Amino acid sequence: MAGKSDKILVWDVPVRLFHWLLVLLMATSYFSGRAGGDWMQLHFWSGYAILTLLLFRIAWGFVGSTTARFSSFLKGPKAAFAHVAHLFRKEGPHDVGHNPVGGAMVLVLIFAVLAQVVTGLFSADTDTGMVNGPLALKVADKWVERATDFHSWWINALLILVAIHVAAVALYLVWKRHNLVGAMITGRKRVDHAIEPGAPAPRLSFASSRLAISLLLASAALVYFIVRAGG
Repeated sequence: MAGKSDKILVWDVPVRLFHWLLVLLMATSYFSGRAGGDWMQLHFWSGYAILTLLLFRIAWGFVGSTTARFSSFLKGPKAAFAHVAHLFRKEGPHDVGHNPVGGAMVLVLIFAVLAQVVTGLFSADTDTGMVNGPLALKVADKWVERATDFHSWWINALLILVAIHVAAVALYLVWKRHNLVGAMITGRKRVDHAIEPGAPAPRLSFASSRLAISLLLASAALVYFIVRAGG
């Protein structure tokens, strides 16, 4: 019988690094964008790094480790509602990786941040015309204006999504005593939080670091050529 101190490795290093680097870069992008002026260069570089991470994570969601794959945590509305109902019970829930609701939020956040970054590539400073996204001169002015407007107000939607995500993590810690932050740092979950009593240990596979590095380099190269296309 598993004790409270027994833990199981569920998150690989690429997923953990992606998560915390994205947190850092999103904060950097937000505050540098608010500061403006000379800070906009940092804003652009941070955006390029975020786009690189997102492209990597999408690819990793198909070929990465078991718990990193979209197929392992995108379960549909029925599973999500069942999970929410389970939260009101004393026991559980038990999830090796992302639970159905958390998995849906992961996908929403990935594409919400992706929308913010992509529109930033086509945005422009309509007041001075001195700060433009790398692809702003490649499309018609009306599309630049729409991309700029979207990029300006969508950040508010992102802040709401991040707040919901943080609140859910806090709820799990306080209500269910599941330390999701600790798991995303160490990669390990308590066995009694991940596996139902009496259930067999999950058969998890972890993709190689060489594959992760290759995908990251390919993502960075793609972003480089996208940015260079506007030069």
